[in-house]
Amino acid sequence: MKKLLTLTTTAVLALAATSFAASDKDAVIQAEKNIWQAVKDKKFDDFQKMLSADFRSVYASAINKAAQEVADIKKVDMKSVTFGEMDVVFIDKDAALMTYQVTVQGTEDGKDVSGKYNAASVWKKEGNDWKGVFHSEVKAVAE
Repeated sequence: MKKLLTLTTTAVLALAATSFAASDKDAVIQAEKNIWQAVKDKKFDDFQKMLSADFRSVYASAINKAAQEVADIKKVDMKSVTFGEMDVVFIDKDAALMTYQVTVQGTEDGKDVSGKYNAASVWKKEGNDWKGVFHSEVKAVAE
């Protein structure tokens, strides 16, 4: 009887952990989509609120902290954004790594930046909110 109770308790806890992780995975994916939508909609205050104070980004042109990322994003005029499959790996219960492809149509500082990109982001939970702490993207090479 004790063994059955232990197995049942273990199964219930495993199911609870799985459903918790699934809801957090959905929340992280939605946070990533929301931050792109904020750029598209030119809601720069919303964009900034989604970044952690210790945010960093890496691009071919620069390595940014949060303030520079916000300044640079104001130069973007995004017409459309389409996401490929988003893969989320939890580093721990309050940190997630996401990789995905994204196709954008738009300009940055007047130059066409349309195309498909390979992207990576790291999110951490601060209180009840997921905040971006890292982002990088590189234009995908045509095969």
